[in-house]
Amino acid sequence: MDRDMALFRELEEGRGLPTLRLYAWNPWTVSLGRHQKPEKALNLAAMAERSIPWVMRPTGGRAVYHAQEMTYSVIAPTEGSFAATLAGTHRSIAGALLRFYRDLGVKAQLTRPAPSGDLDPRSPAPCFVAPGLAEIEYEGRKLAGSAQLRGQRAFLQHGSMPIGPAHLDLVNLLPGSDSSREHAGEVLSSKSAYLAELMEVLPALTRLFDLLAAAFSEEFAIDWRISNSA
Repeated sequence: MDRDMALFRELEEGRGLPTLRLYAWNPWTVSLGRHQKPEKALNLAAMAERSIPWVMRPTGGRAVYHAQEMTYSVIAPTEGSFAATLAGTHRSIAGALLRFYRDLGVKAQLTRPAPSGDLDPRSPAPCFVAPGLAEIEYEGRKLAGSAQLRGQRAFLQHGSMPIGPAHLDLVNLLPGSDSSREHAGEVLSSKSAYLAELMEVLPALTRLFDLLAAAFSEEFAIDWRISNSA
């Protein structure tokens, strides 16, 4: 995510190129939205006991456990192929994500959350308990979550796309009583979905990354220049 932010700053300064980055996490890590306070959003003692690291995202949103998932980031100018507004950019990128899931045979849909259902971004609740702006769901369960940072010239959008169920363990890293965490676990399980449970045969991670990159290429008619970086 440091690299994502460096690329964002380059575009803000009028240099650099639009970039799509796809990555997984080793070790598995919790990221917090930029408005959250770690001491309120996480049980830091439990995190330390289990040697699970955490980081602050430059983008907004709430806690995400990057475990058995794909992370994407899009860094691009605020004018151009990705639309010029926050909502427009979310919708345009959601088009590529929908293309990816539907190419895999998953009947994903775009979320349409009611404004009154939005959670306070400082809430310790996991990101996947509630749909946000133009995110992806399967039969009412959130399948991909996204958050964005916008500048004068550029934007950075992060997204998490769970592959397996490991992200559900986030509830055991939250503050509160055992009963409150148990309830949070029930809510998170009912409100979120992951790719492995929706497919008979799950492609390898490298294949999923290739398919996601292809979906972005097809959606925006962009031929990405491929490189590997930390």
